[in-house]
Amino acid sequence: MWRPAVIFLVAVLLFSAGCIHLPIKEPTVTVDGIGIERVTLGRTDLSLRLVVDNPNPIGATMARVSFDIYFLEGGRAVYLAHGEQEEIEIQPNGKTSVTIPVTADNAPLVRAFLRGLQDGAIVLRANGSATLDYGIATFEVPFNRTVEVRPEQG
Repeated sequence: MWRPAVIFLVAVLLFSAGCIHLPIKEPTVTVDGIGIERVTLGRTDLSLRLVVDNPNPIGATMARVSFDIYFLEGGRAVYLAHGEQEEIEIQPNGKTSVTIPVTADNAPLVRAFLRGLQDGAIVLRANGSATLDYGIATFEVPFNRTVEVRPEQG
């Protein structure tokens, strides 16, 4: 009588052990900065620096990150460039820095640079989202930030 009950209890415990998992906490994605890397006659190379804070004991894959960069002119956002990247590994229990290059056509940047010369700085805004995949859970994390870029004094 006891033997079948013990076997049944052990089987239930073994099968349910695989169903128990720790809750996955939502990660955060913040914009660390927007940089102007290189300027040529036809284009400007920018970089968006993100910091992904993963509070979980397992790593994740940033399956996709997508964003737009604007400059602000008189409080109005003027589109500059779109960037995206896929399959970025995110470390467990901490912060992972990610730099994503993006190229902007110089035509809209001429206005931004002229505004920057006039004001002493160019105000850039990044709006986007990142999809982080943990295998058992996926999070869509939005981010945005406005930064002031000042020309280097040299």
